[in-house]
Amino acid sequence: MNDPYRITSDAPAQAPARERGRRGGALLSAFLWVVLVVSAVVNVIGNNMGEGVSALGMGAGAVSVACIVGLIVRHVSGRKA
Repeated sequence: MNDPYRITSDAPAQAPARERGRRGGALLSAFLWVVLVVSAVVNVIGNNMGEGVSALGMGAGAVSVACIVGLIVRHVSGRKA
């Protein structure tokens, strides 16, 4: 009878999480952080320049949200074991 909970030494070796989930490495993370900071600054400036919400502020806000999502996805995919 096979025991599904038995740990055997013939289990297939898995690559470490760093090697599996990281495409682009630290360069992509640094790029996302720089774009996030720049777009956040442009968002604040763009929305405070005139009355109402400007297209510049909306575009920069969308880029900021995309960078945040990208950084979260990279963090979560790098943590999976």
